[in-house]
Amino acid sequence: MMTLMNMVRGTENDLPAKEMIKYWNHEPGTLKLVRASSNFIYTFQWNSKHYYLRFTHEEDNSAENIQAELDFMMYLLEQGYETVAPVRSMQGKWIETLLTGNGRYHGVVFEQAQGEYVPLEEMSELQFQHWGQTLARLHNLSETYAPSTPARKSWVDSLQFILSVLRRHPEEHKALKEYERIEAWLSELSFGVGHTGLIHFDFETDNIFYMKETSRYSSIDFDDSMYHWFAMDITSALRDLSKQNDDESKKNIDLFISGYRSVKRLDDEYIKLLPEFQRFSDLYGFARLLRSLENLDVSICPEWALQLKAKLDAICDRIRDGFHPHIALKTITENNWYACTQLEVSNEQKTVFPVPVVYWLAESAYCGMTPLALYADEELVGFSVYAVDPEDGSYWIMAFMIDQKYQNRGFGRTGMDALIRTIKAEHHCDKIVIGHRIENERASNLYTSLGFVEMSRDEVEVIRELIV
Repeated sequence: MMTLMNMVRGTENDLPAKEMIKYWNHEPGTLKLVRASSNFIYTFQWNSKHYYLRFTHEEDNSAENIQAELDFMMYLLEQGYETVAPVRSMQGKWIETLLTGNGRYHGVVFEQAQGEYVPLEEMSELQFQHWGQTLARLHNLSETYAPSTPARKSWVDSLQFILSVLRRHPEEHKALKEYERIEAWLSELSFGVGHTGLIHFDFETDNIFYMKETSRYSSIDFDDSMYHWFAMDITSALRDLSKQNDDESKKNIDLFISGYRSVKRLDDEYIKLLPEFQRFSDLYGFARLLRSLENLDVSICPEWALQLKAKLDAICDRIRDGFHPHIALKTITENNWYACTQLEVSNEQKTVFPVPVVYWLAESAYCGMTPLALYADEELVGFSVYAVDPEDGSYWIMAFMIDQKYQNRGFGRTGMDALIRTIKAEHHCDKIVIGHRIENERASNLYTSLGFVEMSRDEVEVIRELIV
């Protein structure tokens, strides 16, 4: 996302575009604005063919980064991968730089993409599979790409960018906590062959076009490419489907994944991590939006810019609400045991979580169970108990609860995820088991979304397993 101030200056009477287009052959009067977001995009014609002019201010992107993008795209074209070809200027350059009173703009021109746009709601089952296959082909080619120009940025650079923005906004405490958690998680994740490479990062439907004759998609807009886990690309591609969370969307996600797996290996462990990669994407997008709103002079902004600012502020608020505080699991000691006994679920929930914490503390003391307190930052918010089954070595989560005062804040998912990771890290187990009352739909939905699979049920309880 470019800064809103640069967007205002760059679209004023289309002056930069009218000067930039002079570097390329074009038919006068055909230049039209398509959109302005990360770049200024204009369409124009030459010899009755459509082309796209894309340019950006030097504050928002560098000529070196754009050249690296073009190098990768030309490599893909050489390998038979369907993307758009860049067009040289009349001076034989791929990139032209325009000097204005507001600074430099870097511009490129692309041919029109092959194929047609297909919205999610109109995609067939085969098209969902072909979408996954097209992304997998991109990842296979990415693994063999050896750039001759300076490499594209990586997830490490993106984290550094996020931190630099947040340091300019010290009031964003929740975002900084989210950064610390994500930075620690990514730093521990294996960055190896077959799972990482140069990704697209925005392989959504507005950047792909379906070609019926080849049953493939052509893709555009590689300006956000970075070195990252391939699972991050899958997460970005499926973002809109994942938000819908209905049976039809889940089926379409499975079709996409099956298409991807028909071309490239994808381990189940990375499928389970897609929600975590989405958190990286949300935080990165949040930092980019914060930056875009910096140094905005509202006194010179047209009405459309003020409306856009209000929209971006609302998006920031929505992302902010999704930041989960860091959950720490702490041992029960003489200093916190009594506070744990004061934790309670709501009266309505006592039918599905009837046993008080004090009972679990007593049973843990005499039956070899491990009780843990859940803290959000320094605030006690919940309680859990787990134990090992001596017969098969599996670990059972015997109790898990969030105090009624702290519910509906994302602590349940974050806390359970932290508990799973703790059990796995400390005991190297391969299976975690949990049970819940049949009528506890809230628990059922949470555990299912975390990968727990139903193994059995009776009149009272459902038993689920998670293979770790």
